[in-house]
Amino acid sequence: MNEPNDQLNPASQEQSIQSVHGSDAKEKSLQYSIIEGGAASVMGGFGDTKIGYFAIFLKANEQFISYLAAFPQICALTQLISVGILDRVGRRKALIIPGVFINMLMWLPIFFLPFLFPNAGPILLIVTVAISTGAVNFSVPAWNSLMGDLTEPATRGRYFAKRNIVAMTLSQLSSFLAFIILDYFKPVDERIGYGIIFAVAFISRAASVYYLKKMSEPAYVTQKGDYFTFWDFLRRSPKSNFARFVFYISLITLAVNISGPFFGLYMVRDLKFSYIQIAVIDTGQVLVQILMMRYWGRVCDRYGNRRVLAFTGWLISFVPILWLLSPDFYAIIAFQLFAGLVWSGFGLAAGNFMFDAVSPAKRARCVAYFTLINTLGLFLGPILGGRLAPYMPSQLYLFGWHVTLVSSLLVLFLISGLLRLLISSIFLTHIKEVRQVEQITTWELIYNFSMIKPVLGPIFDVFTGGKEDKE
Repeated sequence: MNEPNDQLNPASQEQSIQSVHGSDAKEKSLQYSIIEGGAASVMGGFGDTKIGYFAIFLKANEQFISYLAAFPQICALTQLISVGILDRVGRRKALIIPGVFINMLMWLPIFFLPFLFPNAGPILLIVTVAISTGAVNFSVPAWNSLMGDLTEPATRGRYFAKRNIVAMTLSQLSSFLAFIILDYFKPVDERIGYGIIFAVAFISRAASVYYLKKMSEPAYVTQKGDYFTFWDFLRRSPKSNFARFVFYISLITLAVNISGPFFGLYMVRDLKFSYIQIAVIDTGQVLVQILMMRYWGRVCDRYGNRRVLAFTGWLISFVPILWLLSPDFYAIIAFQLFAGLVWSGFGLAAGNFMFDAVSPAKRARCVAYFTLINTLGLFLGPILGGRLAPYMPSQLYLFGWHVTLVSSLLVLFLISGLLRLLISSIFLTHIKEVRQVEQITTWELIYNFSMIKPVLGPIFDVFTGGKEDKE
């Protein structure tokens, strides 16, 4: 069996596919994908990002919130079913459209939950979100395969940076507006507020389905040697660069999700922040992500995704730890600005590395196997966090230094940050770049990152479109 993960030259295979597929059709499809991503992000801003707050509105406790974050993730394993069907059907949109369509339909029962089933709301919310998660994940391997064929390796970082900028901008504007709607209806009837934002999520997803249908699809070409089982993947993992990447991201996912589901609860329950305050905090983080996206895209294309992944992988470890320093509203804004700075680079580099590290024919299956392992992190992280939360102390004693915490949840944030540091120290030195890129040392990247260019460069890009940097 051929090596499923580390390909000799996946880029050359992609270029061969793209030369067969019409360039005009490809360019139109890439434009449609940006519009589709924007519509999906409006859905996310109004809907997905408010599910946790909706659970709090339904009187969910820490345990339930951990279950809501964990159990639907098991349904992400529909990717394994999807990739098997893809190999037989050979048409990616035939899998993408149904999954996204069902994801759209699930906003209808969520819309009616607080009106028709207030007592059973928490349990039904888990069931509905689980079906929605399974449906959208059914389309993920095929979507990754399709987008890998439509984009070119040399400019992939910049394309997805552009797409991400549009998506994050619309997501954040939508999220901010949704918080305003919730804040307005909170003293009147909060159910109406949630009904409005979930209705908008439904309509936005419908627009997403429309533009997915308009995208063209290159031929899906596979050979007998492209097939490999999950056991083959695990058996070759000690020698596989891609497998090391998969295990690293999955363990980081576990560490992140130990604390991730509880930031909203901490702000609403313990700090008594209003929806508007939370919206301001989220907006600051996303604004920095948007401003930094072009910068990270150029760095990824020029110096490689692995370099950015390693640099930001260390920095994301400090994101939850910063929350221990102060419960002040303005301090938390500053913490989230730093989070946006590093997560924008980490997310972009990780996503692009997935495209670079495997050949087009194996991409869908590798994404599915990645999801299988990553789902363990998505599931176990919240469960572990939910189990630990009730037993976390509200006071810390360190080297004779006594600290009384605003909330015991802060200890979960500390545990999450320390685990990220440990995981990064073990894995990052063993992940290798898979493209021919310019070399840059870590210290040079730190210097480049710390200077004024990362701040003023993205602002200048707004007016120049990034044309000042063509190297």
